[in-house]
Amino acid sequence: MTFLKTDRVGGVVIVLLLITTGVFGTLLLLDLLAIGPGYPPPEALQKWYIPQPRYEYAENGSMIVNRTINGDIVLLGDIEEGCPSLFPVFSRHCNYAMYADTGSDDRYLVVNWYFDDNADLLQAEMDLCSRLRAAGNVSFSELILSKEPDPSQSGSIFDPVAITRFESETSSGYFTVVEKPLSPEHDDYFIAYFGVVGSAPLSDHTAALEDLMLRSYSFNGARPLAFC
Repeated sequence: MTFLKTDRVGGVVIVLLLITTGVFGTLLLLDLLAIGPGYPPPEALQKWYIPQPRYEYAENGSMIVNRTINGDIVLLGDIEEGCPSLFPVFSRHCNYAMYADTGSDDRYLVVNWYFDDNADLLQAEMDLCSRLRAAGNVSFSELILSKEPDPSQSGSIFDPVAITRFESETSSGYFTVVEKPLSPEHDDYFIAYFGVVGSAPLSDHTAALEDLMLRSYSFNGARPLAFC
């Protein structure tokens, strides 16, 4: 009788273990399905809209970094984690990078804020717009990210990108918001800024900033900052 009772208890324990394992496995599977196979981690998404250098091989087989983004524009240093001192920390997932035009010595700044929650994005937009209005001039605008017109097309080969135009004594440039660019099933939200550093007419740097944007990720469906 003792052996039977022991076997019965052991069987119950095994069943409970199987149930627990099944529940854990189901939760893990659901989590993986929510993330998606091969989906980029936050560490990658927080620099998603920052133009990055190319990695090439030298003749001796060693890997070298090509910092030229386009033409005379080169990446200065590394892509930095965190937000630059010019702008507040609206998200813990933030990266920025500095670029230089070697022909004119102008400096450019690209910032990428990443959010995984729409409420956090809207709060950041509200705070950012309040600060931008206090620091300079803010207006709505559009960019056509097309370097050369296509003669075979009656119109632009690119849709206009809706942006918020910002001009101040410390930096002037373009803000844009992109929602769920990787997948409509996954909560990914971005605020990207492309600007010139210092006091400079923004219109003189539109071409350089557009080049940087063209070497970034897709801006399909982009919109200007809310609350501005």
